[in-house]
Amino acid sequence: MPGPYDELEKKAETLEKQSKIEFGKKNFRSTITLLEETKAIYAQLGFHGKIGMLNQRILRVQKLIKLKEHETTIKAKSEQEFQKRVEKALNEKQRYQDKQSAQQQALSPEIRNIFERVKMLSEKAEKEEKLGKYPRVLGRYEYILELYKSIPKDSIDLSNNIVEIEKKLSFLRTKM
Repeated sequence: MPGPYDELEKKAETLEKQSKIEFGKKNFRSTITLLEETKAIYAQLGFHGKIGMLNQRILRVQKLIKLKEHETTIKAKSEQEFQKRVEKALNEKQRYQDKQSAQQQALSPEIRNIFERVKMLSEKAEKEEKLGKYPRVLGRYEYILELYKSIPKDSIDLSNNIVEIEKKLSFLRTKM
């Protein structure tokens, strides 16, 4: 006939098993709570050896919690730094585009027409590239490159645009 101590011991063992399940689910706080309850039952039973083992497990789980929190903090900081770099790059790109737009508006109507044609050709090339019409896309980008090179360098600096188009052309040639 089981006595009250046997029931307490079974309850403690059940709580210990639940703590292992919670640990497997990475519910570390719940694991500690269950281990603390188990420890209290073992204290009632006078199982001091088990209490020592539970204390060690609790300490390991607490260290694991601290480690996870530290990793989370580091990850959040690196994510913030990454977002700042992305934002800075986007702002720089926007400033460059604004500067280029201002330069274009100060240009002659002929050069503005060239830029409008380049914009239209770029949009068409992007659409056709999505459709997989690489020979047509290649031709459009070659024409865009010719248009950029036809603009006098003293009126506007398009060296970055030319380099971008040349990279795009070499990329497209590898796809064909």
